[in-house]
Amino acid sequence: MRIIFTLIIISFSTTIYGQNGQELDKRNGFKDIKLLTDVRSYPGLSYSKDLKYKPDHAVYVAKKGIYESIGEVKIYKLTVYSYRNQIYKIGVVTEKNEKLFRSLERSFGKINTSIATRHAYWSGDKVRLNYDVENAKKIKLTYVSKEIKKIIAQDKKKAVDSLATEF
Repeated sequence: MRIIFTLIIISFSTTIYGQNGQELDKRNGFKDIKLLTDVRSYPGLSYSKDLKYKPDHAVYVAKKGIYESIGEVKIYKLTVYSYRNQIYKIGVVTEKNEKLFRSLERSFGKINTSIATRHAYWSGDKVRLNYDVENAKKIKLTYVSKEIKKIIAQDKKKAVDSLATEF
C-alpha cells in the first residue's frame, strides 16, 4: 500500500514539474522578446554589430534603461542574435540568485544536466534554455530556437539551387 501511495505522489509531482518543454515553447523567449520574430520590431534593442564569420547574422543589445531586471534580479547584459533579422538566440547575464533559479524550475520543471558538455538546461520541442554559471556572482541564461538550423539549411539549399540554374 505504501509503495502505491509513493508512486502516486511521485507521478503527481512529475506531472506538475514535467511541463518544462511545453511552457518553454509557449513562452518562446525572454520577457516580450520572442524567438523567430523580427528583431527590428523591438524598440528596446539597438544594433551592435554583424558577425564576421557568419553572413546575415547580427548582434543587438538592450538600450539603457530597458531590460534592466527580472523582478528584483539585476540584468547585467542582454544580447540578441539574429539571422536575416529573425531572432534565434537571446543571452541574458544576471546576478546569481537562488530565487531566480527556483522560479525557473517552477516554470520549466527540473533542470536537465549533460555530463558530456557540463551544461544545465531546459528543453522543449522548439526552444532550449541553457543555464550557465559565469562566475561566483553571475549566471547566463541563453534561449535558443531549435528551428533556426532548419531555416539556415533551407536558405543554403535555395542558394545552391539558384546557382545550379545558372549553368
